[in-house]
Amino acid sequence: MKEIIVVIGSGAIGQAVARRVGTGKHIILADLNLDYAKSVSMHFRNAGFANSEAQVDVTSRQSVAALVKSATELGTLSEDHNRALATTRVEDLLKLPFLQSDQIKDSLHAYQLSKRGNALRVMAEAVRWGKCGARINTISPGIIITPLAQDELSGPRGDGYRRMIELSPAGRAGTADEVAQLAGLLMGPDGGFITGSDFLMDGGVTSAYWYGDLAPKAI
Repeated sequence: MKEIIVVIGSGAIGQAVARRVGTGKHIILADLNLDYAKSVSMHFRNAGFANSEAQVDVTSRQSVAALVKSATELGTLSEDHNRALATTRVEDLLKLPFLQSDQIKDSLHAYQLSKRGNALRVMAEAVRWGKCGARINTISPGIIITPLAQDELSGPRGDGYRRMIELSPAGRAGTADEVAQLAGLLMGPDGGFITGSDFLMDGGVTSAYWYGDLAPKAI
């Protein structure tokens, strides 16, 4: 049986992870936008990888189940890298008290809440899936240079992001390949004792916010 890796969300980071861990395996590049997944899949085939593409809506349990079914029909599903944040229906998420409009400051705050919620969900799911022999972890990247990040740097928050980069301990943004290196550790045998964990990978921006020059100034 072929060893199968599923990458959900085939953007820059997802592609880097697939390149890192996909040699000798069959990679399924899954995305909501099937045409985009097909274009990425073509580049992977031209680079010598065995792969295919699939459409998936991670807010639909039926869609995710269909992806799992098609993957297991191809071979043994060994690894899944999910670039999306949740498989819970949007309607259910919006009913949560801490996601009500009077509790959220702006879109960035909403994003931060979703990331924290995902880290807690992974911790809980690690207990349940551990009984099946699976490990689950999450990576929380900071400013990683991707096409999306380039748009952000050119947008209204660009100055703030550049300040975060300049005043961080690392003094630079990260790359998708660096995220893939960590993902490769977590998904491989060397990460066999790691599960239920969230890995902050932001070049020290959070540290600088609490203890450095990015800390809010007292009035």
